[in-house]
Amino acid sequence: MKSFGNKLLIKILGTTIAAFVITIVFISNLSVKSSQESAQKYVQEKADAIASKFQGQINSAINVINTFYADTQSAVNHNKKLDEKEFVDKLKYTLDNNGEIIGLWATTKKSDLLFNPKSDNSNIPDEWYTDDNAFNPYVTKLDGQIIVQKGTKYNESNEFIKGAMSHELYITKPFYYKINGKNTLMITISMPLYKNKEFVGAIGGEVILDIFSDLAQTTKVYDNGYTFVINQDGIILGHPDKTIVSKNLLHVTNNEQKYVDAIAKINQLKDVSFTRVSRNGHKAYYYMKPFDIDDTDNNWAVFVNAPEDEYLASANYIRNFSIIASIIGLLIIAGVILLSVKALKFNLSSISEGLDSFFKYLNKETSSTNNIDIKSNDEFGRMASDINANIEKIKKTIEEENILIDDVKQTVNKVSQGFLDRKIQKACSTDSLNELKDLFNDMLNNLEKLVGININSISETLGKYSKRNFVDVLDPSKSGIIGKELAELNNMMTQLLQDSQKDGLLLKSSANELTNNVNNLNNNANEQAASLEETAASIDEITGNIKQTSEKSQEMLNISNETKSSAQEGKRLADDTVNAMEEINSTVNNINEAISVIDKIAFQTNILSLNAAVEAATAGESGKGFAVVAQEVRNLANRSAEAAKEIKDLVENATTKANNGKVASNKMIEGFTSLEEKIEITNNLIDDVSNAAKEQTIGMTQISEAVNQLDKVTQGNAAVADKTNSIAIETNNIAIQIVQNVHKNEFRGKNASSSKKDKFIKEKPAEEIIQKPKNNIMVEQKDDNEWESF
Repeated sequence: MKSFGNKLLIKILGTTIAAFVITIVFISNLSVKSSQESAQKYVQEKADAIASKFQGQINSAINVINTFYADTQSAVNHNKKLDEKEFVDKLKYTLDNNGEIIGLWATTKKSDLLFNPKSDNSNIPDEWYTDDNAFNPYVTKLDGQIIVQKGTKYNESNEFIKGAMSHELYITKPFYYKINGKNTLMITISMPLYKNKEFVGAIGGEVILDIFSDLAQTTKVYDNGYTFVINQDGIILGHPDKTIVSKNLLHVTNNEQKYVDAIAKINQLKDVSFTRVSRNGHKAYYYMKPFDIDDTDNNWAVFVNAPEDEYLASANYIRNFSIIASIIGLLIIAGVILLSVKALKFNLSSISEGLDSFFKYLNKETSSTNNIDIKSNDEFGRMASDINANIEKIKKTIEEENILIDDVKQTVNKVSQGFLDRKIQKACSTDSLNELKDLFNDMLNNLEKLVGININSISETLGKYSKRNFVDVLDPSKSGIIGKELAELNNMMTQLLQDSQKDGLLLKSSANELTNNVNNLNNNANEQAASLEETAASIDEITGNIKQTSEKSQEMLNISNETKSSAQEGKRLADDTVNAMEEINSTVNNINEAISVIDKIAFQTNILSLNAAVEAATAGESGKGFAVVAQEVRNLANRSAEAAKEIKDLVENATTKANNGKVASNKMIEGFTSLEEKIEITNNLIDDVSNAAKEQTIGMTQISEAVNQLDKVTQGNAAVADKTNSIAIETNNIAIQIVQNVHKNEFRGKNASSSKKDKFIKEKPAEEIIQKPKNNIMVEQKDDNEWESF
């Protein structure tokens, strides 16, 4: 358990530490804020200066190209032919005096716009001409040496020409180009040439991007800060790490949102600042300063990176110094407080030990107490003196109370033994305990009036009562008010048990007589039920026979109806056959008439052919051809006559067979008519059987209903008898139970009425009266041609 001194020390030190920490935090935040503001101001000024340098570099290059453009455009406007060597020398001079430009060129749609066509007598080097003999040298500078190499043929698909066609001044994206066999990273600045407002070519120059990277490397921001420049598309134009120059900044940073937002503000020429971890691993403050390129719609931006741990170095120093100074001051304060608390802790420990000794005495852990030993004259000394005086006073009071408590213990022990004649005699100086003693003695006097001087006698008598022994009776003069009331209760219980014994015996006798009468009624009901069961069985057998007769009759009627339908169908088909035969005869007669006509035509044709033959013979030689035709016609007429005769024979044979079929069909119709009459007679007989079965069914239904009604009455009587028997047996058992329960008690007059030990009667299960299923015969009237269903 922590002492008060330790707690006080912890609180004071905690408060002091908190005050120092708050002070340090305040000073640190103030210094950090001041350093951040100073650093941001410094970075912004640095960015403005660097942007001015980059802007000056690119604007200087544009001015040089503008001068070159003005001279060339003037020559175009005045149709002036330029001297090839002077032109090249002028470009060399320009490159030599402008370090930011590494190449100059001019290209036109028509090769003779500015220069004369190439001649064989010219002493101009071939590399000054393109493959199509157009004068187009590319004057460039590499490693301080100016060289002339073959230029690119005019092609409007090239970016620097296409851009010049749509802009007054166009700057390309960074690209690599071989100069004297070495790949060089650069950008092209191109300007259009016009003649009579028509685009005729372009001039331009290249700016090497190493100048921007070199400028970024030489520009220091603190120790590890750096700068870089990009265009409005996010292409890196200059960076200390040359491996990422010409790459898109968003690709390098994986589309970091801070850079996305910054690039979006370049065309708006708005400054942007943010904090992130730079490529060298330092958390840094970034500031972007956009600037525009003269006479173009291009905007570039300079990023300045300032490492946080460097521009906050002074703030960190202030913070560390504050922490060290606070720790030293805290140690000095802690030493002073510790000495003061040590003295306080000694006095409090003495008082605590004295009180602890007193409390042990109060809790009966020790038999004596120790005084608090503090000899100082301050508040702790006076407190110790007052505590010692009060302890002595309380100690004396406790000893008197202990004497009184011992007397109370003896009295309580006597009362706990059941004797109420002892009282408390001792007293003490505590008024509340004396009052409690008087109340306890008054309570004992009142108990003595209620239960007497010895409560054990009441307890023993009640114990016998709990064991059903009501023979003994308390003496009212020695047992108080409760003893007198228990004696009266004993008399009441004795009289109640005697009355219960008499009532139980009387109820038992009546229950036995009722049981015998119910058993006789139950036996009679069972005999009657058996007789009804035999009657019901006979009725079931008769009903089954009637049902079987009805089913067979129904089956016969169905077969008869089917036979009748078949006979009617056969009669209809025979009628159809007769009608068909009549139609065949009519058709055959028509065929006979047609054959007669054909036979007459054949006969007449034969006669005509004979006449033709005679005429042909009369005609002589000229009629021979006609005679041949006449002979063929006669032959045809003979064959037609023979065919008509054969058809006539077949038709006559068919007519004979059709007549025979007609006779057979008429006989079939007569047979079906006779069969239909006999089926009708059979149906009438089946109908008579059905009516008889119906009458038998109605009679059996009435008999069955009467037997069922009688069976219900019998079943009801049996159920009542069975219920009455159960009640009689239950009543008898209750009577026996009452008598036995009364006999479990010992009371005066118990043997006055003799009763033997009866046994309980178990309720016999009622003899099952078989209840046959009800066979109610329901008669349903249907159409005349249907049977009753059972």
